[in-house]
Amino acid sequence: MDASPESVDRLWKAAEFLPQTVRLLGTRYRSLFLAHAQISRPHGDGAPLADALAFVDFMFRQERVGLLESERAALRRDARALSRRFRLRRQGADVQVVEKWKPLQWLGL
Repeated sequence: MDASPESVDRLWKAAEFLPQTVRLLGTRYRSLFLAHAQISRPHGDGAPLADALAFVDFMFRQERVGLLESERAALRRDARALSRRFRLRRQGADVQVVEKWKPLQWLGL
């Protein structure tokens, strides 16, 4: 699979937020992420975070990719760590991440 420089850049930026997943998927991470990158467009300041959360979502929705239980557990742990603070917002292929605490902070709660 040929990858554009932009997709490869996205791959490595998202990998920073998915350390356990990347470690356990190993060489499969690249091909799986590039498949995800073709159908997802991250936007906003937190684009790499949005890409990481959207990749996790993409992996759990895949039926053709056989994941070991340890790989599924790594995906869940990485997603849990990110979703404590961030929420993924989807609009078609566009994905964006929103910090959970900011609306509460703006409301003074």
